[in-house]
Amino acid sequence: MKATVILFKPSGKYYTEEEWEIPAGAIGPYDMKDSPDFRRISGGAVLVDTQEPWGFPHLFPGVSA
Repeated sequence: MKATVILFKPSGKYYTEEEWEIPAGAIGPYDMKDSPDFRRISGGAVLVDTQEPWGFPHLFPGVSA
């Protein structure tokens, strides 16, 4: 099963949308940090949007590179 995520540049501007594999045993969108597909664009934020199997979004804020 896959989830749609939105990647942002460090400036906060939209970069792209991707489909990432949902890791085994994931309970909420915050577990997408364990996805084998997890990546950031130069430390930018990652948004896991509201979708099945979760009914709420999760934002991984940007980090300093």
